[in-house]
Amino acid sequence: MRIGIIGTQGSGKSTLIKEFLEKWPMYKTPEKTYRDIIKSRDIKINEEGDEKSQKVILNALIDEVQQAKGDYLIFDRCVVDNIAYTLWLNAHDKVSNAYVLDSKFLALQTLKLFDIIFYVPLHKDIPLNEKDNRSKDPKFREEIDNIFRALVISYEKGSGAFFPVEDCPAVITLEGPPDLRCEQIRLYLKDNGKFFTDEDGSLLS
Repeated sequence: MRIGIIGTQGSGKSTLIKEFLEKWPMYKTPEKTYRDIIKSRDIKINEEGDEKSQKVILNALIDEVQQAKGDYLIFDRCVVDNIAYTLWLNAHDKVSNAYVLDSKFLALQTLKLFDIIFYVPLHKDIPLNEKDNRSKDPKFREEIDNIFRALVISYEKGSGAFFPVEDCPAVITLEGPPDLRCEQIRLYLKDNGKFFTDEDGSLLS
């Protein structure tokens, strides 16, 4: 089982994963992540990103999911996040259209390795904290979140634009207050860490 948590910076992803691991301790996070690459190579990120930096981060995210070992894995960000930031940079003439298309192809293939992706949207209860490697601009954070919403809508429409049509993971939006996000996940994930299927129904049914 491979779960991806996506969303703009400061949306509560890390907090959610911490709570998730307390409820489903059979899950693990990768030992080495894209953040290690960013720190070791002093990569440009956020508004300062470019094609070179986005390519390094994309490759790191792909390696992260391909090399991760274990039956139950949860990832803080995935290739969808890279695409969201790449699209913002493209809109600001920092990344070419050709690069967006190249990234899209790699992302479509990598997404097939996931079983489900939970999108964590911005919420008014979560302030923008000043942390290392995090943009201090609330407008930038909101613009990235808008791109995520557009990407999720493209998935819901089955357009195939940024999510594969075949072998595509389910993409679920966790709306509502941050303290209820894990309870929302329980609608899709059993106590043993496995997903509800058509045979056993769900908590909704």
